[in-house]
Amino acid sequence: MAHVRGPFPSYLSAVAGAWFTVAWCSAAHVPPQGPPPAPAGAGPREVSPAQRLGIRVATVRTHIPHDSRVVVVPDGRSFIEAVGAWSLEARYPVLIDDGSWLSREAVARFVRAYSPAQVVRWSAPEQALPLGNDADRRARIEAAAARAWGAPSPAQLGARWKELGFVPPGVVVAWSEDPAWTAALALAAGHGQPIVWHDLRGDGAGVNGWLLEGQMAAHLSALEAAMADLPWSWDALGDDIDSVTICQNMPGKTHTGPVPATVRTALATTDVIGRPRAAFGASERDPAAAARWAWAGQVFGTESHAAYMAMCSLFLSPARAWLFDGYDSSAPWNEWDATAAAVHLERAGLQAMLDDEGRRGIDDWRRRAAGLVVNDPRVPRDEDAPPGLLTHRRGIDAGLVFVNTSGNQDFFDLKPGQGKPVDVPVLRVPAAVYFVHSWSATAPADRNTVGGRWIERGAFAYLGSTYEPYLQAFVPTPLAAQRMLAAYPFGAAVRLDRAAPWKLTVIGDPLYICVPSKERAVRPLPGALRGASSISEEFADHVKAGRFTDALECLRLLGRDRDAARLLAAIIKDRPDALTPDVALAGLSAAFFELEPAMFDRVYHAVSVRIDPDPDLAGARDLRWHAAEVGR
Repeated sequence: MAHVRGPFPSYLSAVAGAWFTVAWCSAAHVPPQGPPPAPAGAGPREVSPAQRLGIRVATVRTHIPHDSRVVVVPDGRSFIEAVGAWSLEARYPVLIDDGSWLSREAVARFVRAYSPAQVVRWSAPEQALPLGNDADRRARIEAAAARAWGAPSPAQLGARWKELGFVPPGVVVAWSEDPAWTAALALAAGHGQPIVWHDLRGDGAGVNGWLLEGQMAAHLSALEAAMADLPWSWDALGDDIDSVTICQNMPGKTHTGPVPATVRTALATTDVIGRPRAAFGASERDPAAAARWAWAGQVFGTESHAAYMAMCSLFLSPARAWLFDGYDSSAPWNEWDATAAAVHLERAGLQAMLDDEGRRGIDDWRRRAAGLVVNDPRVPRDEDAPPGLLTHRRGIDAGLVFVNTSGNQDFFDLKPGQGKPVDVPVLRVPAAVYFVHSWSATAPADRNTVGGRWIERGAFAYLGSTYEPYLQAFVPTPLAAQRMLAAYPFGAAVRLDRAAPWKLTVIGDPLYICVPSKERAVRPLPGALRGASSISEEFADHVKAGRFTDALECLRLLGRDRDAARLLAAIIKDRPDALTPDVALAGLSAAFFELEPAMFDRVYHAVSVRIDPDPDLAGARDLRWHAAEVGR
């Protein structure tokens, strides 16, 4: 097994001596099934391929410093140049503000979690060439990924990695005409992965569609041929290449046998990719069907959304978890017990908000999302929270979410009650979500489905089902939590070992690991980003000039919700005529998060003329539903 060497110190020697020192915990190896891990001091066990892969990813993440600065760019051209200015001395998150409400919400969500010392805005100089045709874009993406590792050109990247003693942990499969190319660039540059250019999108069915059996078989053959051309071993777990990240808006479902698919023939595309072509369509009893040479995941969406998903994976670590268990405490449901999972998370130092026995109905769900949960000893109470409440803010402030429910693509059953997609909580920070439930991810690009709403709300990694999977298809929730804490990559932590292809899909970067980065500091921006402007300074100028829309948008990008709510309050008190629809829209999410019911109603009324007819503002319209919980 080749792994990171040279200037990237290997953790494998540390593992051999004292087990695992990268993540919060120091537990022994968590087996795929069977008893819980041995207690500390029981001695090391053999490192599994999944955990070895996580260690390789963690080595890069913890060795290259992260800058305490977020760079916001307006377009793909600027994104390429900003990521291409990364180096082995420092990296910084790059997010795209394309002017849409959703992209600005994504930036705000990321900034709340990352807590940077500075947020700057930068755009590629006007004299820089625009993105040209497909070949030109592909060349510029590859050149930027190579520069991030100090290689003068893509052709010299392999030699540069060899010089560093570095072996890539996986590959990225992209198509430069697909908008998710932004994630391909970020994940190739961030983790150190070659890009394989292959169009997996099929006949335009989109993320919610199906890849026909013949199409899937052809794609698997083409991918294996491309892998064979690379200079690294790839065809078994534990060798060089152990992950495949699809950065395309490809269909999330495929099947074997005749159309229409059935519960026996429907499969998740991400559970087929990474297995031998010869295994596709084999009997599930055939050992070849269970073979896997890589764990796979998919990033999709617009340029801004795909970039957001990638940056969350590369730069964020969870501080809190929320666990909601809608299952009974009897067998077999108790194997997925969220209370047991919460114990593991708390032992590792994560704050765990738990809703289980006695608090698992639809009212409990909605109150948690609305910030109206009574004091919970597991979570410190905000200093300015109203008496009896956990927090003064709405929304879920958790970077890890575990949910056990039953239902379909458009509802989830609780005890008692039933939730709809609109009940998926608004996330204050990006989250990795483990959703034990049938059908939630059958159409993840459709906001009218459960999984689709989680993705829109800000989930950057998601495990869900594309079809009816049966409960036994899911890794027990306590084990999934243990694996994540032991630095299993997300794509491996949520997969059963030695299982045949089935219906669960991994949305997001399969190499995401729950490992804290090194302490961040503000470093000089690279010369290529000369001219970047501080959004804090922009805000001050806008306030002085009375440009309230621009001022509120700056506070939004800075994640300064309280300051935005105070500015709104001042506008309503002193300049009520200035509360225009544009001003109200810029401050709407701040009024929502800061639990100001009267203010939110006033602001929403001012902006409703904009929101109601605009499908691109459906997410803003949902805030009204969640805000109403205060009065229920």
